[in-house]
Amino acid sequence: MSALRPPPGFQLDRAIGTTYSLDLITLLSLPLSFALLDMTNDEGKLVRDPVALLHALRAYSNRLTIFCQADGIAVPARRHPLYAHLEEAIVPVRKQGAAFHPKIWALRFTSPGESVRYRFLCLSRNITGDPSWDTLLALDGEVVERQRAIAKNRRLADFLLALPGLAADPIHARHGEAVSLLADELRRVRFELPEPFTDYEFYPMGLSGFPPPKLPEGTRRLLILSPFLSASFLKGIAEEVPAVLISRAESLDAIDAATLKKFDEIFAIDDAASGDDEATETADTPAPILNASEDAATQVAAHGLHAKLYLADAGWDSDLWTGSTNATSAGFHNNVEFLTRLTGKKSKVGIDAFLNGVSGSKGFSQFLLPYQIPKSPPVVNDVAEENGKIAEQLRTLIAALPLRFQIAREEKLYRLTLRTLAPVTAKTNATAVAWPITLAPSAAQSMAPLFSGHDLIFEHLSSQALTAFLAVTVTAGRGENSIELRFVLKLPLSGMPEDRFENLLHHVLSDPANVLRYLLFLIHHDGLHSGRIKDLFTPAHDPAKRQGANGTGSIPLFEELSRALATQPELLDGVKSLVDDLRKTEEGAALLPTNFDSVWTPIWSAREALRG
Repeated sequence: MSALRPPPGFQLDRAIGTTYSLDLITLLSLPLSFALLDMTNDEGKLVRDPVALLHALRAYSNRLTIFCQADGIAVPARRHPLYAHLEEAIVPVRKQGAAFHPKIWALRFTSPGESVRYRFLCLSRNITGDPSWDTLLALDGEVVERQRAIAKNRRLADFLLALPGLAADPIHARHGEAVSLLADELRRVRFELPEPFTDYEFYPMGLSGFPPPKLPEGTRRLLILSPFLSASFLKGIAEEVPAVLISRAESLDAIDAATLKKFDEIFAIDDAASGDDEATETADTPAPILNASEDAATQVAAHGLHAKLYLADAGWDSDLWTGSTNATSAGFHNNVEFLTRLTGKKSKVGIDAFLNGVSGSKGFSQFLLPYQIPKSPPVVNDVAEENGKIAEQLRTLIAALPLRFQIAREEKLYRLTLRTLAPVTAKTNATAVAWPITLAPSAAQSMAPLFSGHDLIFEHLSSQALTAFLAVTVTAGRGENSIELRFVLKLPLSGMPEDRFENLLHHVLSDPANVLRYLLFLIHHDGLHSGRIKDLFTPAHDPAKRQGANGTGSIPLFEELSRALATQPELLDGVKSLVDDLRKTEEGAALLPTNFDSVWTPIWSAREALRG
């Protein structure tokens, strides 16, 4: 998450991300990075303060565009009303007969009087809290004044421009504008390469005009590090050049012995190894992009391999590819993927340097165990495997359906109707149930009537229960061989009440004390970390203990607003937006502190005068 934070003095203007799988809780937390709010407490646990989340989401969710595999959203472990702010940020995408699997970010940062800066992230990690070994490459640079584009960036820009064409439904205009702006400017960004690399190249794959990379001429040795494997891909590559293979033990077990014997060395990740922290963090360590995924919610040690990395030694140089692509035929010849190639001296970034380290570091071999090829193939549960295929077929069918949500008013509550524009004609031996993610799974209904052209209706819902996210569970088989798949679809939504987000606002803030805290977030802007917020709300300053939680009390609100007026008057525009939104409903207006207008009215009048 720290890789998303703006450079000092800059703020996020736009961000485009791509992912195969998506965890809503993780995505909910990302705007905290953009807002420069501390994301963890003293125990390293993710701060899920609803006021901080609400502030970050209102400020940054409309600057986010996330292209995600249509059926790749996970069913969240907890219901949260703030998921509503993520709906417009997510663009479900599909590629028929293949997976949308790239994991990149393009971040645009701005600062008054400064050149626009960009950060490109190429990862093996999805937008999830998975604590596996992953890779992350960060390239920073600024837009330079030049007429001609930088040739090396053309593929990256063209890849962004191709993404809207994969969308399952028409995209919001702001997403199209963001794609056009970032693609245009990225053509003129001069990226700064991390030491000790000397060159780079972008390799999007799986779309027309984007062929997969080829091994450099004169390649003498290859290293493949991938969690998922296919025998067809490995057989071809091992016959081309001597190679080292690193993967998960269970993935290696699934490859036939004849294919594995073609490799010079084979290793499996050792989950028990902790490594030498001091050695692996030295400045001279090769391949610094390989790190354990660092999820702020857990801060646990890395467990399991999810990184994808390819190293080719040729002459004095080595090429390193990192990104989303597994060592499978589907990864290199079918799926939508993204790799970035880095080039450096073999002595610093080559295979031996990566495995054994340089300048006293141990290298990545400290996390590996030699793999022994089994004498007999593993036992496969044919029944469970067949059930898995059946479940996947129904999942794919449901994800491709033109499903829609329709909202209708029921006195003071609402009715949410799920319908499809094209009933299913295919027969399947699997079953499926569905429910809005704002409801408990016990509200799930069978999707069988939907497949026959009948609607599913969820009644008596509050405005906070309205959502564009539909949770689905697909089940194939029975007993111990049954397979269950759970996923979320983000659907088009019509009939949404105009005051939905205003109702959500006062629902989350809930009392005047939280409104005061939100005001402090706004007038201290992004430079105020949550630690400072805590200082303002020590027990002696707890607003809930003063004047029935309704007065401004000892919090010097007038002084804080006055300071913002004198130093950054534009921050007061955010306060005005919050106040106006609260006053759109009676419940929201009641949350404003007593005598707030006597403080706010002269401040806002002065702001208007300054603007004039």
